Amino acid sequence: MPGTSWDDLVGDPYDVRWVFETMPVMLAALRGPDHRLIALNDAYRQLIPKADATGKPVREAFPEVLGQFVFDAFDHVYHTGETHHGKEWRIAIDLDGSGTTQDVYWDFTFSARRDDDGAIDGVDLVLQDVTARVRARLAAEQQLAEVSQRYEQVRSSATVMQQALLAPSVPVLPGVDIAAEYLVATEDTAAGGDWFDAIATDNGAVILVVGDVVGHGIAATAVMSQLRTATRLELIRGSGISDALTAVEEFAQHIPGAEFATLCITHLNTITGALEYATAGHPPPLLISKHSPRFLEPTGATPLGRGQRFTTRTDALGHGDAVLLYTDGVVERPGRRLPESTTEFATVATRVLAGEAIPDDTARPIDRLCSQTLELLLRNSGYSDDVTLLGAQRTTVAPPFHEQVHADAPAARSVRTRLREWLAAVGADHTDIMVVDHAVSEYVQNAIDHAYGPTGGPLEVAAVLDNRGVLDVQVIDHGQWVANEHSSEPSRGLGFVSALITTATVTPGDSGTRASFTYPLSRSARIVTDPAVIHTPPHQLDPVQFHIDFDDDGELVVCGDVDALHAPTLAGRIIGQSRSGTRALRVDLSAVTYLGSAGLRMLAEARAQARRQDSDLILIAPPGSTAHHVLSLVGIPTTPPD
Repeated sequence: MPGTSWDDLVGDPYDVRWVFETMPVMLAALRGPDHRLIALNDAYRQLIPKADATGKPVREAFPEVLGQFVFDAFDHVYHTGETHHGKEWRIAIDLDGSGTTQDVYWDFTFSARRDDDGAIDGVDLVLQDVTARVRARLAAEQQLAEVSQRYEQVRSSATVMQQALLAPSVPVLPGVDIAAEYLVATEDTAAGGDWFDAIATDNGAVILVVGDVVGHGIAATAVMSQLRTATRLELIRGSGISDALTAVEEFAQHIPGAEFATLCITHLNTITGALEYATAGHPPPLLISKHSPRFLEPTGATPLGRGQRFTTRTDALGHGDAVLLYTDGVVERPGRRLPESTTEFATVATRVLAGEAIPDDTARPIDRLCSQTLELLLRNSGYSDDVTLLGAQRTTVAPPFHEQVHADAPAARSVRTRLREWLAAVGADHTDIMVVDHAVSEYVQNAIDHAYGPTGGPLEVAAVLDNRGVLDVQVIDHGQWVANEHSSEPSRGLGFVSALITTATVTPGDSGTRASFTYPLSRSARIVTDPAVIHTPPHQLDPVQFHIDFDDDGELVVCGDVDALHAPTLAGRIIGQSRSGTRALRVDLSAVTYLGSAGLRMLAEARAQARRQDSDLILIAPPGSTAHHVLSLVGIPTTPPD
């Protein structure tokens, strides 16, 4: 308005500054192409109290955020003038300058600020911290999953069928790490037409398969299951890639809806790194080598149903290199042109593999590669088609496990600690670590109790992972079985091992006893049937010292390993708190990391004593926890947390 001053239009400078300072959302202003911080309001400074950030370019003030595509968004807004919105972005950031990053979740708007001449002067930020909301929702979803078996209640029939027909896990193999992620786009049915598979061979190779059936929902899932089964059978029987595809092509002609399905099959020699692959109308694999991504050349075949011949190409992976197989949902995303989206996929995946995206030292590189790549790609664009990502990375083969200890009271704990570390290093997941850990600990405890008597003797524990992902475990002593004052029957712990692992055997001899078992290791594939959930934190098996606490309601809370050493301590606390079983008692076992036969026997006896007194001992253990798994095996009931 002519003749009207800026102060008249906007308000008194002091009032404007006061409003900016007291706004309940975080406000910040950046200037120039390097995005120098020039204005920060109180809400911003309260959450991010870095004293020296003002006046610095954001890449200098927050170097840990580099690679998380926040600064890329600033660049885009500054150069195009387009406003950028985001919802619940997970950002790992050092808020206080201590050098420690933490995950926060923000909703935001980034908009261009122009000078009097209309030229872009900088970027304005409006940020809202929604970390508490997101964490509360994730916690609620986790509780719902534990208490009510969430996937059986929400779209149960389609979800259960989808997860049953897909590969629920990928093998753990020497020389290669494998991970898989599948996000179903059809929210109303929770079923789709993508599939993946990972098949180990006897000669040190792994075959990776990703396929895509046209359509969504139950019909597409039915077709997918038949093609996946046919492909898997051909590959398991030893057919090469070309012969397997030819057989599946012939089979597909008899399946309504199988026409135009696409496939990509790769054969990776984990020893030499040699890679053979074929694409039947499917996007070619992405190979990431030393920070340099490249898409492999397609092999020329079209989708199934054309009566064609299939040829293969070859390439190679070096140590540390990764190959990604994917469906078109990864690159055909809403609002993205295919060339732009394909380039973005390669760039994001390369940054993640190099550790230049969201900082995460807890996840294996291949797990981080698959999960963060999808998280960073899809939080910008969303997805309207099923999304599958199957990755493999060549790694150094871990040496076999070998531990020699003296068969005395501390031996079981020493072996357990070292074995957990080794299993985690080879890639075993939480459930397999728990099963193997319990079985070996029982074998070791049995040797301590019965092989030598009070003086103890040498004990050897060995484990090796073969080319098919099968763990071979041996526990060897050189004594003769003797009874001790605590147990006259060696079978209690061994019976527990047999319940855990069906291949367990114990072979006594003149020179000692050899206890052994074989067990296939695998890692759960991540199958997401709720499009609102992209990132979920991984399960961590952190070492916890044994201790017992009391909550405000007098409930016992047990943490750590309940082994032969600690079971008597817990028994004493239960007896005291329950007044020898005359008063009902709740015992929370959610944080128990090991529950051996000594602990099981003690809990069973305590429950029986309470029942004799017309009382009860209620054991709290959420589904998926160590205690729940072990107690379920022996038929002791548990109750989920409130």
